[in-house]
Amino acid sequence: MPLQEYSPLDAMARSDAARLVPLMAEREANNPDEDKRDRDRLDPDSEMFLPVRTLRTQYLDYINSKVDEIEEQKDSRRYYHGAQLTAEQHRVLKARHQPVQIWNRIGRKINGIVGVVERTRCDPKAEGRDPKSEEGAEIATQTIRYVCDRNQFKNTIEPIVLLQGGIEGITGTQVVLTKGDKGDPDIGIHDVVGDEYFYDPRSYRFDFKDVRYEGIAKWLDIDAAIEMFPGKEDELEGLFVGDSDLTTNADREIKWIISTTKRLRLVEHWYKYKGRWCWAFYVANTLLDQGVSPFVDENGNSESSFDMFCAAIDQDGDRYSFVRTFKGPQDALNQGKSKTLALANSRRIIAEKGAVDDVEIARREAARHDGYLEVNPGKNFKFDDTNTDIATFSTFTEDAKQELEGFANSNIAAMTGVGLGNLSGKAIELLRQPGMAELGPFVLAHRAWKLNVYRKIWNAAQRHWTAERWIRVNTNDKLAQFIQLNGVDLDEWGRPTLVNAVGTLDVNIVLDEGPDIISMMQETYETLKGYMPGTFPPQVLIEMNPNLPRSEKDRLLKLMQPPQQPPDPAAEMAKRLQLEALAGANAKQAAETQKSLAGADQAQATADEKRANVGQMQGQAELSAATFVRDSLFEAHKVMAPFLEQGGQGAPIGAGLMPQGQQPQAMEMAQ
Repeated sequence: MPLQEYSPLDAMARSDAARLVPLMAEREANNPDEDKRDRDRLDPDSEMFLPVRTLRTQYLDYINSKVDEIEEQKDSRRYYHGAQLTAEQHRVLKARHQPVQIWNRIGRKINGIVGVVERTRCDPKAEGRDPKSEEGAEIATQTIRYVCDRNQFKNTIEPIVLLQGGIEGITGTQVVLTKGDKGDPDIGIHDVVGDEYFYDPRSYRFDFKDVRYEGIAKWLDIDAAIEMFPGKEDELEGLFVGDSDLTTNADREIKWIISTTKRLRLVEHWYKYKGRWCWAFYVANTLLDQGVSPFVDENGNSESSFDMFCAAIDQDGDRYSFVRTFKGPQDALNQGKSKTLALANSRRIIAEKGAVDDVEIARREAARHDGYLEVNPGKNFKFDDTNTDIATFSTFTEDAKQELEGFANSNIAAMTGVGLGNLSGKAIELLRQPGMAELGPFVLAHRAWKLNVYRKIWNAAQRHWTAERWIRVNTNDKLAQFIQLNGVDLDEWGRPTLVNAVGTLDVNIVLDEGPDIISMMQETYETLKGYMPGTFPPQVLIEMNPNLPRSEKDRLLKLMQPPQQPPDPAAEMAKRLQLEALAGANAKQAAETQKSLAGADQAQATADEKRANVGQMQGQAELSAATFVRDSLFEAHKVMAPFLEQGGQGAPIGAGLMPQGQQPQAMEMAQ
């Protein structure tokens, strides 16, 4: 079956021809659409994602347009690690019989810059956007710090990011979701290796927020790739050599070239398509996996998993590091030291022709400290004075050294010529400010990057943390506390309710910038030491000493506590008898009080009973009197009734004594 080539004009397809032969051999004769290279065109989700060929084109655009930037990054890494001379420069120095001198000040300088910036780092802090969200701000703060501590962000990732930014100019992290043990994913933070990262070459922002695509590409053993994508073993086995064109040709890739294991160039490509960020893993033209970004910002907009920043951007849009600034003085320092040492170890000879019998022997003996020379009579022979040349090159070398040391100088003792013990904390901060000012753009970019990372952590926790979990919080008193997230409890009416549901909190992430506590404590300590001895207790000086760790302070304060005297048996007995006497007196007084209260209660009950009897007797008397009057009137009426009927006039006797409402009824009865 003849082989078919889909894009004969495409350089990428031609470079992959040898790699794709095993795949094309497996094609079915009657169904050419089943070619594995074209699987992206047959994907039902092809309208949702970009095809692999488009992604490869984007990556190759970065490699082809960023050649100068990539080469400068490689050169910067060499300078930092002390490999500051090329093979050609070594050959020239050897031909000149000039010693190779490399005084690596760049590495020391970048390390110092990292240390200075590390002093400015701050902790994340969340603030509520409204009064209702203020209570959840502490939950958000502790959640972000929990994720950072879990990933060793402060102690491992952030220093690596700063160091890489100082060396290569481009640095950052990638936030990932890993399998958790709570039923929902955990949040991971990985630092991004500089020579593996690629991005949209049209980007011109320090924080890379204007990129349309970015990602990482790295060499992998084929076994590692199969472990990552077990369902793609056949396709990966067919790609037996990686992607030789998809590489930045980093120096360390030489180790891969001489390796006997099979290697693959795996690309993790993130891109923005139709308003959302997507991701794809591919090798050559083979798509391994793809999907939509699980990360969104606080407004619900899709975003990439990368958070990057750079040290500086030039007029061409290329990123660069501090090494570009240090490279000239470093070369001058190396060359000046090499030339000065060569002049000091050799001598120039000025002689007439025939002054010596053998010029080479004379040159060799003149270079020795105990050399012996025989000069023919009548011929001039002398050594040229090179002290002036040595002084000149020494001056040039010193200027180069001062240029390197003067940039963002944080060596306060070297600047002032005095020790730090004679300076207060405030003075130290004032001396450090000019050096920090030269690092302004780098410090601001680093600060913005940390804010982006913290916001992404919180947004990911709100979106993906749905199961109940507990986070540990250590207080200033060294007491461990635990905060429950997404818990379920009962409210006051017995109904289930969520406790600290992170998805419902609305907060704003800021950096909690506080004063340099160490410098303030040092200044306070020096001030207290200036007072006369005995003005303050020694416990105060121990507590304010910033050079003592907390454990040593606690131990010393405990030792300074007055020892407890053993108890006196007689005093203890007297004290116990006194307490027993007081207890007896209190018990007696309590009994008398209780008896008095009981007597008062009984007297009150007797009085109430008497008042009730009097009222009852009075009521009965009134009832008996009324009954007697009524009966008497009715009896009188019966006696007088015949006489009243004969007369036809008058009212019944006792009618006026009846209630107003009962008078008509009485009259009817009389009639």
